[in-house]
Amino acid sequence: MKIAPTNFTVRPFESTELDYAALAELMNQDWPNNPSTVEFWKQNDSARKPKYLHRRYIGEIKTKNSKQIVAVGFVNNRGLLTEPGKYNIKFCIDKEFKNQGFDEPIYNHMITELADKDLVALKTEIPENHGPRVQLFQQKGFQQSKMPKRYAQLDISRFDFDHLAEYADKVAASGIKIVNVQNLKMEDANWMQKLYNLDTAIEKEFRSANEYKHMEFDAYVKMLEDPKFLSKGQLVAIDGDDYVGISSLWPDPVDEEILYVGTTKILLSHRRRGIATALKLKSIAFAQSYGAKAIQTRNEVNSPMHSLNLKLGFKPGIILLSLEKVIG
Repeated sequence: MKIAPTNFTVRPFESTELDYAALAELMNQDWPNNPSTVEFWKQNDSARKPKYLHRRYIGEIKTKNSKQIVAVGFVNNRGLLTEPGKYNIKFCIDKEFKNQGFDEPIYNHMITELADKDLVALKTEIPENHGPRVQLFQQKGFQQSKMPKRYAQLDISRFDFDHLAEYADKVAASGIKIVNVQNLKMEDANWMQKLYNLDTAIEKEFRSANEYKHMEFDAYVKMLEDPKFLSKGQLVAIDGDDYVGISSLWPDPVDEEILYVGTTKILLSHRRRGIATALKLKSIAFAQSYGAKAIQTRNEVNSPMHSLNLKLGFKPGIILLSLEKVIG
């Protein structure tokens, strides 16, 4: 049934069971790789830091006797405080009401609500298969800002270590040790600082000066002390006394059977030596012992890490586009 756009209105999100239920349902439709629940969003909101701008919107249509929620929108500057005037924007439309002309009204509403801000740029992420939405953002002046990323998932219950055992053996024979952070805490009193130094060094190697904005050490320590931090799932490659690579796994906030790859990074000086593969194999072994059924990740399409994941048996999923509009 065709709904006239004039019957579509946008209002601020309210902390009601109805709005939270709609939020979880619509987000799960658009982002099946990152399932969420009402409880997840409530907890997320209770822990939100006030320094970040956060605005959420509900799109509704008039029905015969009431109103029906068919869209949810987000505007925030999470992760962009070091880039004043830049904001993230995205929205989801109920699959039953796609192509009804609701995309542009909710987009325009959120942009109007940002009139009190000195806008420099807008950023968004959109699944590639959401064609009409991609077209809308492109029509509004958004352009690709980063290489597309593809989700991928590995069924670890069927993983065969034997055909890749040579990589782990080669790395071990070269003197590289792979140690999980839980053991590292007992072996190296300076492990936090050295891990931070490794992370920042790798970021500087692979990002331009404009892109590089690493978190401060105190914030990094808080991340390591987060109750959700799996110290056994954070693996570090060590050459002598030097930390040269890292691979991390994080629990899914909803599905206990899924672990996410937070990162896998190797210093340039130690790349192409099989260290990333060895770290991945150790991560898979940990995931199995943890009781997970699958590991999920996302990497730039056609990147070396994406190719490695495919070699390991990860099955490719949807592609995620990163778009940006520079204003003024």
